[in-house]
Amino acid sequence: MFNLFGLNVHLYGLLIGIGIWLAFEIAIFRKKNDQDKNIIEDVLWWAVIGGAIGARIYHVVDYWQRYYRHDLIKILYVWEGGLGIWGALAGGMIAIYLCCLRNKQDFVSTLDSLIVGVPLAQAIGRLGNFVNGELYGKNGEPLFAYEAVLNLVLFWIMWSISNKEMRSGTLTGWYLVGYGLIRVLLEGMRSEEIIWKVFGIPTAIIFGLVAVVVGVSLVLTNYFGNVKNLRILRGR
Repeated sequence: MFNLFGLNVHLYGLLIGIGIWLAFEIAIFRKKNDQDKNIIEDVLWWAVIGGAIGARIYHVVDYWQRYYRHDLIKILYVWEGGLGIWGALAGGMIAIYLCCLRNKQDFVSTLDSLIVGVPLAQAIGRLGNFVNGELYGKNGEPLFAYEAVLNLVLFWIMWSISNKEMRSGTLTGWYLVGYGLIRVLLEGMRSEEIIWKVFGIPTAIIFGLVAVVVGVSLVLTNYFGNVKNLRILRGR
């Protein structure tokens, strides 16, 4: 934390803000016309607010029994930290859907536009865990670094394929597959005391597997849709 013009600035929050800003700049950069850029700008605050609310809800539910049920007012103390990435993703997607519904925009294509820079934002956000001295594995492994590097790899993959011709939903599908696998692979390294479990299964693994299944379904559906369309065109 440092002081700027009389305000206390938390470096963790600053890094998350930088990550979000870069993700939206990437989405705007990829758009070719002003109308599409305006769509991205319109959805920005919806995604940020929805993501923040979802991230906080996820964290509060996670720590309810061991912390928040004993002191409800602490739920509002967001400056003390406490965010969950799966909640942020769910909340952000719900908010984007509501914004697209309100403005009569295509939800899936808008999500595809925004999703490319998300792994980069997550990688930068993980640096905040380093600043806070947290997210180390049960044997002292720097899990924040492992996930940051894997997120950068996922971002490179997303960026590489983002300019290719593909149906709506494919980019989102690849992100869900990639990040879902990252969390499933790394979750076993976390200390037991920080793992939220449901019926003995870490929730991060549950969400990760669900993300992989949904992502694979999107990718395969769009792939076979493209193959079908190609056959129709060739038949003509």
